This record gives sequence, C-alpha cells and structure tokens, in this order.
Amino acid sequence: MSSGGNSSDTSTPDVPIRDDEPATVGKYRVDGVIGRGAVGVVYKGFDPQICRAVAIKSLRREVLDSVDDQPSLLARFASEARSAGRCQHPNIVTVFDYVEQDETPFIIMEFVEAGTLENVTRSGTFLPVPQVGEVMVQLLSALGHAHDKGVIHRDIKPANILCPAATSIKVTDFGVARFQDLGLTRDGGCGAIGTPNYMSPEQFLGREVDGRSDLFAAGIIMFQLLTGTKPFPADDIPSLMHRLLNHTPTPIKQLRPELPDSVDELVARALARNPTDRHQTAEEFITALEEALQRTNPAPLARIDLTCLPSSPSGGQGDSSQSLLSQTMSEKLAPETLHALEETLARAIGPIARIVLTREAHEATNAENLLAALANRIPGEQETERFLKAADERLREDHGVAGAQLGAVISQADKLHAAELLRPLIGPLAKVIAEREAATAIGLDDYYEHLARKISNIADRETFLTAYRRSTRAVNS
Repeated sequence: MSSGGNSSDTSTPDVPIRDDEPATVGKYRVDGVIGRGAVGVVYKGFDPQICRAVAIKSLRREVLDSVDDQPSLLARFASEARSAGRCQHPNIVTVFDYVEQDETPFIIMEFVEAGTLENVTRSGTFLPVPQVGEVMVQLLSALGHAHDKGVIHRDIKPANILCPAATSIKVTDFGVARFQDLGLTRDGGCGAIGTPNYMSPEQFLGREVDGRSDLFAAGIIMFQLLTGTKPFPADDIPSLMHRLLNHTPTPIKQLRPELPDSVDELVARALARNPTDRHQTAEEFITALEEALQRTNPAPLARIDLTCLPSSPSGGQGDSSQSLLSQTMSEKLAPETLHALEETLARAIGPIARIVLTREAHEATNAENLLAALANRIPGEQETERFLKAADERLREDHGVAGAQLGAVISQADKLHAAELLRPLIGPLAKVIAEREAATAIGLDDYYEHLARKISNIADRETFLTAYRRSTRAVNS
C-alpha cells in the first residue's frame, strides 16, 4: 500500500505511533505510521472536519535539531509546500496544508491507497507501447502543470508515481524533495537532491536545476518502460556518475528492434547530457512523443491493469543495483575505516564518538552527508577543520567510497582559452571563473553557456559566445 506520502522513506504500513510522536497535527488526527526512514516519517491521518484520510509527512526530530538557522529554512519549505499546494491536476497528489507544530514542519497530502509504477519496473512487465505513451503523457502533463506554477519536483522516480486505477497514474511528493533536504544541507544551498538512478547530470554536479531535470528523469522512466532496463546501469554511485557524465545509453533500437527510429531519437534527446539539448518543456516532450508513437505499428494488445502488478524486489529485469546504491555508510565502509573515523572523532568530542559515528553511519548513504553530520557535532571551527581534513583522507583510502573517475571534461587548454575570451569583458576574475565553472561543466557548450551568464552586458555576452562558436568552427574545419 502506498499513499500521497509515498517515498523512499516509507517502509512498513500502519505502524503504531511512539510516545515521542504527535497524536494530532493541527486539526488532523494521527492514526499510525505509514513508514519511517533515516530522514523522514509519514503518518496516516484523518481530517475530522471533512471526514477524509490524509497522509502527513514530516522530518525526524533529531534531523531538525542538527540544522542551523531553522527559522529561515522552515520559512523556505513552507513556501515550497504552499507552491506545491497550487498544483491542482488530476495526475498530481494534492497538497492540502502545511502545519508547523512544536517547531516541526508537516505537509498534509491527499491519501491515495495504491501501488506504484515501481511494481511495473521491478516485475519486468512490458506494457504495450501505446500504454507506455499514455503513462508518459500523464506524467509529462503533471510535470508541465507544476513547472508552469514554478514548482520543480527534483525526485521523479517510479516509486513516486502512484497507480490508483487500471491505466492512470498520480505523481506524489511535489514540494517534498526540498522538504526532505532540510536535514541534509547545512548551508541552505540547493545540494544534490534526488534518487541516484534518476538524477540528471546537473543534479549530480550540485548545480541549480530547473524543469529540464525532471524531464530527464521522465526520460529514464520511459527508457525503463520500453526496455525493462535502466539507461545507465551501475553497481555503485561512483560508477553511476561516471556512466552518466561520460557515456551515452544503449540505443533503444538495439534493445527493441521493432520500434522505429523516431522513438530512439526521442529517448536519446530526453537523456541528453546537456540540458539545452533536451526537450525544453513538458509540452514539447509530449508533442515529440505523440509524433514518434504515430510512426509505430504495434500489434494490438490489451492494456495491463497497473493495480494488479505485485511488487517483486528481485523479479524480472528489475534494479539489481538498487541495494548497493541505497547502502548506508556503515555497510559501505571497511571496519578499519570506521575504527579510524571513530578515533579521529574521539579526539574532538571524546568517548561519545563511537555512539555518534554508529548512528550517523547507519543513516548516511554517502561520504559527504556522513562528514557533514559528524562535523556538526564538533564544537569549535579549528577542531572541525582538523577533523574534516583527517576524515577526508581516511575516506579517500577506502574502496567503498572511491570517487568517480570522471575524466577531464574541460581540458586545461579549454579553460585557458575561455579565460582569454572572458578577460577583456570581465577583467582579472576571468581565470578564477573559468576554473570554477569547469568543475561542474557537462560539456563545452554547457561550459560556455554558464560562463556567458557571468557577463552582465548583453552585447558583451553575445560577443563572447560568438567568439566561442567561431573558434569551434575553426577547430572543426
């Protein structure tokens, strides 16, 4: 069973509430726990005024306690939740309300008793091609409506797509991705929010995202529904990052030869590494999808009832890498690394280091979150810096968290050339900016597009881009 509060945080449905959990949230009665995770908790609730069930999503108290500047962050997420509440669409789980109680935020959502599209992807079931199109149009229509309201989902994945009826879907957790990130980002920045297998390159690189990131995740889901596999298969996060930033997916035609070239081209564009090469809007994606599917001539098959597919964690051609990608740091790190981290932490906070490390390592799924959580426990800036330096060295030596070998996407020669073009327009900061933007560039076009944004004068910006295009043509001629 799932609900409007369905997410990767959920697990066992209808668990009794604990003594430290609320019996009511505002006017809403709390009836039980749908699921708990490392960051959040989802309750099944009841609205006594309208006599309807609701899903209530919140954060664990200890996560909130670890966040700096809670008032401004709570204000930001209240704004996110209210923006999501403006999304009134038949394929979106409705956000009804936002409540702050005892300095804790709660999002009140429509309760939907349904399975998820993950049941389809994990079972290895092949939906008829027209039905894939219908599911995708519903998903893209929901995304387009939200984007028009200024709401970016940031965590589109099959587990966040509910299947309440035989052939219809509802997208849940709009406005919740940033809400969940409240306990994961200490600096209030955008952070890398999302589920690894469905994150766009710009999310992995920690850049600000827009609706095109949601469309990239939709492209991954379409690839899965058509082929039964993911476009970027990997056994761990470093390998996934490497494939995502350096490789192109296997062409659809190699996996489904009966599909026309138009479908291959559609999916390839949806999964373009550079956001400017993708469909720019959900409406554009839908138009291209409908045109591509008009050229297919599939054998007539009855639609599959999406509500009748059982969940099969290891069946079919499901996600064999999911368990590895969701492992906590206590599972990924070697015992000697954990022991070394404990000793390093103990120098700063004493004997309690073992308890703190054990708890945080069982919750964090990557090195950055683990270090941030541990550093937050250390009083004093100098002690924190010493700990982070020593801990980072230990983690780099551990094979469980080896960094991805991304390769030199932007060469030193490219950076020098870009700095030369920038210098007459912005002055001595050109070299610094050229170096900094290279660290998160997806390719040369993307690199120069972001460099151009640093130029305030529109005419100068066009001069810069023209010089880049001219140099590119000279190299290719």
